[in-house]
Amino acid sequence: MKTKAEIAARTREILNETAIKCPQWADKLHAMRIKVSGRMTRCAGRAAYRTNTIKLSLPFFADAGNFDTALANTVTHEAAHLIVGVFGRVGGPHGSQWRATHRAMGGTGARCHTLELAHGFEPRRRKPLIQVNCPKCNQPMPLGARQFTKHQRIRVLGGTGYTHRLCPR
Repeated sequence: MKTKAEIAARTREILNETAIKCPQWADKLHAMRIKVSGRMTRCAGRAAYRTNTIKLSLPFFADAGNFDTALANTVTHEAAHLIVGVFGRVGGPHGSQWRATHRAMGGTGARCHTLELAHGFEPRRRKPLIQVNCPKCNQPMPLGARQFTKHQRIRVLGGTGYTHRLCPR
């Protein structure tokens, strides 16, 4: 089992190696922050644009196999997001510009992973949705907790609340 410190240290090494390979992005790569989270059980990594941070999943990379085989690709995947940026991407977050940047860094250009959680980690569950009936068509419609609260507040004030996006009535 790998620790948060080991994952963070190896991530910094990968960013330094990538900076040598791609000197045009060296300043940006050296400025990136690294965070390892024990709560991420759905995605292996995430790029935080505002804080210029690469966030990695301890439940995925605590496993030595995932650590050895997929960490470098995940780090370059998230680094490519931070380099391309929110407004500079063409074709969405995994468009052609991002894919070219990821491949130039030595990544695969793929957007999804097939990693298994390390032994001892359980996937986090999303809160269940609350079923209410659409005020127009009376069909069941799932709402999250915040939507449900807003729906109830609107109904109390005399409004109809939420309806289906493309309600047939």
